Amino acid sequence: NVRHQIYKRIIHMINEYFDMLEDWKKLPSYKLETRIDSIVGFVLPMLMENVYGVKTALIIPELPIRLAIVHPRHEDSNFANRSYKVDFYIRTEAGGNYFIEFKSDSRSRREGQDYYLERSVEVGMKSILEGILEISRVSSYREKYDHLLRKLSLANLIDGNRMVTIDTESINVIYIQPKLLKGDKADEVLDFNRLALSIRECFPATEFLTRFSSSLGDWATD
Repeated sequence: NVRHQIYKRIIHMINEYFDMLEDWKKLPSYKLETRIDSIVGFVLPMLMENVYGVKTALIIPELPIRLAIVHPRHEDSNFANRSYKVDFYIRTEAGGNYFIEFKSDSRSRREGQDYYLERSVEVGMKSILEGILEISRVSSYREKYDHLLRKLSLANLIDGNRMVTIDTESINVIYIQPKLLKGDKADEVLDFNRLALSIRECFPATEFLTRFSSSLGDWATD
């Protein structure tokens, strides 16, 4: 049966792909999260509903956080409009804000990184959006920022005049990482075992994601 042979070949290639990732992840300089973050981003809206009970209205990868928002002392410097990047920003249908930080190695979390997320929580979503507008005015990546602003506008976060439309709103931070670290709050961490289980629950008959969930289980010990 030709169709069956094609199916077997596809499954074999899927397994080869994830076997390769599992092998390469053991190498000292290989950064797995940059290779699989698109998979995580694809399934994230369903996982957020499955795990946290929230429906996603908007998801944006690599949301820029203006440096001077995090470090106000640099406001008048020539690098005030540089940015940190949040792996994923989720705006929920109910108007909630989630910053998702994805790490394939728990040890790769850094204090400085946690600090800019903590500062984002302190200043609130309105200031984050105002910072994005500031960056967009000076960035050489005009088309990319125009695309970002259109997405924010469709979510009613900014208006046609590129003004922020919301009041100060709170931000929730979630870390997706292999396992809980000492000092982590359980409600702020989605560990790989829970992530894998949720993927199997949300995508029960999807061979690629089933194999992905299996690899996540193996990586949960890292």
